[in-house]
Amino acid sequence: MVSAGPSRHIIQEGNTGEWKTIYEDEVEERWVTVKVHESESDKDGDEGPAVRVTAAPIEGDLEQNGDGPAPFAGSKSADNSVTLEPNPVEDLKEELIEIGFSPVAAWIVSNVPA
Repeated sequence: MVSAGPSRHIIQEGNTGEWKTIYEDEVEERWVTVKVHESESDKDGDEGPAVRVTAAPIEGDLEQNGDGPAPFAGSKSADNSVTLEPNPVEDLKEELIEIGFSPVAAWIVSNVPA
């Protein structure tokens, strides 16, 4: 996977918590997954949630994952995925546009909790 953008929200080792998928669907011929990191320490901070957005082109190599088509591990589509970890979250819309999403499709940002 390729990370895009200069800003990163790094989750320190030892920080308990997990990545929770809050959105997963096809957007502009790409399979988009939005995850938010949830931990007890996140609730005390002034920063927004740690967010990870992965976008993978949908091509012929698809497998059903229960919710719909998604690139499977080892497929050509999975190898071309892009992962964004904006910090602050407000930069997500700009980063989505930088990797080729239209401004209209950047509504993906509305799925991220404040």
